[in-house]
Amino acid sequence: MSYLEIANASVGFGSYDNRTEVLTDVTLSVEENEFVAIVGFSGAGKSTLISLLAGLIHPDKGEIRIGGEVIQEPSPRLGIMFQNYSLLPWLSVYENVALAVKQVFPQFSKRELRAHVEKYLAMVSLTPALNKKPAELSGGMRQRASLARTLAMQPEVLLLDEPLSALDALTRAVIQDEIIRIWEDDKRTIVMITNDVDEAVLMADRIVPLTLGPRATLGSAFPVQLPRPRNRTNLNTNREFRRLRNDISKYMVNLNEEAKARSESQVVVDLPTMMPVDFSALPLQPAKGRRRVSLTKALNPKTSFFK
Repeated sequence: MSYLEIANASVGFGSYDNRTEVLTDVTLSVEENEFVAIVGFSGAGKSTLISLLAGLIHPDKGEIRIGGEVIQEPSPRLGIMFQNYSLLPWLSVYENVALAVKQVFPQFSKRELRAHVEKYLAMVSLTPALNKKPAELSGGMRQRASLARTLAMQPEVLLLDEPLSALDALTRAVIQDEIIRIWEDDKRTIVMITNDVDEAVLMADRIVPLTLGPRATLGSAFPVQLPRPRNRTNLNTNREFRRLRNDISKYMVNLNEEAKARSESQVVVDLPTMMPVDFSALPLQPAKGRRRVSLTKALNPKTSFFK
């Protein structure tokens, strides 16, 4: 039995007569300490999938299990890192991380709490900024603070919901390397959502495409056989990297083409032929027996026109 499982899960939103089925019959098995990346287009349902795994929403059908236990609600066993930083602006970096740690480890003394928080801030190279507020940090530093907070809760599974999508290319590469280094030093099970195929190949052990919605589901997995540690400077010359990137990209393009073909094959409803009225053909003079009223007078409620 796999460590983290999605068993035939489906989820939709809306009322009965106006409902959108987002995910349908999704099945996924993740081994302990495995790094799995799920790639998909925007709007396919990737964030909905990660919310299912985190226990933030419940499936309409099917189950989500960790270690054989059904996930009913959010748990410290599942740490999630969102696209936005989700830092409290009135707290320092240290206080943001400490607030989360206190909820998970209420038994910590002040000394133990400080040592624990500083350990994870050092892990993401944020020790010099531990007393700064989020507004004083760059985007990359805020995202590292968010990562430190999630890691400090010591979850069994780390869920990453496109956490690097809003960063510039250089900062994104730095934090990618940070996540890989932390994962290699302190093994955790990781499920990462991304729309960047290169990022998925660089970081993951296995890549699973998400088909286009509505009614999206998971496609065939692509195992990543590249040896670790992976050096990004050499990957573009690696034949296996290029083959895997091309295969996944081609698969995603085909999904997009199939979706377009389905939409074009839908029934087209012919609209009635309607022509605009030609007001220039109407008589300029008012009908016999009617008074011509100026627009200004007509819009004045004190005139006899409205009486």
